[in-house]
Amino acid sequence: MLFGKNFAKALEVVDGGGILCYEGEASGRRVYKVPGRRPSDQYIVFPTHYCSCQSFQFDVVGRGEAVCCKHQLAARLATVLQRVVTIRTSDISIAHMLLEHCA
Repeated sequence: MLFGKNFAKALEVVDGGGILCYEGEASGRRVYKVPGRRPSDQYIVFPTHYCSCQSFQFDVVGRGEAVCCKHQLAARLATVLQRVVTIRTSDISIAHMLLEHCA
């Protein structure tokens, strides 16, 4: 199975709601915030190539055992299923959000 255990887990994340997509007004770039298991966990996600969770670093990048983590897959599924809240904002705001996450 292509997504393995992550498919069922991603559907649980989508069903739980709270997936946000920040779209840059000028650039149209999209950055997602996807909730984790605990209410305080919010992961920065680029659905096709990055997630800030440990599973992405360990399973996807480190060991190459998965093509994506459950948060990336959840962001993709939520978009297709129209279960994501899109917030149009300035590109500067998105840059600040990314910088805050990296700090």
